[in-house]
Amino acid sequence: MQAFYATAWGGPDVMRHGDLPDPHPGRGEVRVAVQASSINPVDWKVRVGMVRWLPGQHLPRPLGTDFAGVVDEVGKGVSSFRVGDRVYGIVVTMLGHAGAHAEYVNAPVNRLRRMPDGLGFVEAAALPVAALTALNGLRLAGERAAQRVLVNGATGGVGHFAVQMARARGATVTAVCSARNLERARELGAHTVLDYQSQDFTTLEDRYDLVLDAHASAGYSRASRVLEPTGAYASTLPTPALIFRDFASSVLPVGRAYLANMRGHPEDYAELERLLADGSVKPIVEHVYSLADAAKAFALAEAGGVVGKVAVQVR
Repeated sequence: MQAFYATAWGGPDVMRHGDLPDPHPGRGEVRVAVQASSINPVDWKVRVGMVRWLPGQHLPRPLGTDFAGVVDEVGKGVSSFRVGDRVYGIVVTMLGHAGAHAEYVNAPVNRLRRMPDGLGFVEAAALPVAALTALNGLRLAGERAAQRVLVNGATGGVGHFAVQMARARGATVTAVCSARNLERARELGAHTVLDYQSQDFTTLEDRYDLVLDAHASAGYSRASRVLEPTGAYASTLPTPALIFRDFASSVLPVGRAYLANMRGHPEDYAELERLLADGSVKPIVEHVYSLADAAKAFALAEAGGVVGKVAVQVR
């Protein structure tokens, strides 16, 4: 099969486009003929070797956590999917699984969903990691996510979903992004927009019930300056300090902070699919590259500043 894969741990130069052996599904898996996949920060974090100490890491292998495609082979013990089903989902590349920047990927059935009607492959491939991360950040914050919410990094992969989801919950949303994307943030549903290059939201007088740091650049100490006394902070970056505070938040009445990582339970997918169906949430994918040009897709995503997600059209 054709794939875009890592040959070693390191920078962009370790990636290649070429042939790898076709995979075949094991028990509890199906093989998906990948139509599209997307790029997330986890892809280059795996590539540089941040998780090379975990068991099961091996190279060469393709990266790519998110994907959408068609089931074309079913492993033993699988009854919930059949050949020809249109599906989307994830594979956990951080744990050594071969990824979806390839013509085929094996996927455990518990990480797959049937594609909703009316959703294209590229849009579906943009959803799981970013959308479910945003959804979990709002879920952890509870009722605060329906009050005054600030989203830092509001037009990026996680952020553009978070703005739409917070608005759908009835929140008054402030979006922080670059000047060139302010209008896009308004289109996503933000009531107030701030240019991070000219305004430091942590020094302003407004107060929020939730700061969702999709860009993971503010940090709890700075963001807490603009939180209401019972407010909360959620970030996508698992620093030791945030992990400790996340744990402590279960017992502390104030100073709450959460790690907004992806949660992919069936009820999470069901809520996401409901938001898609009623039009409250729509993925933005403005940059789509072929598998042969996946290096350009990686470079663009890794440079930052992209609105929404960057996708790879595999077929």
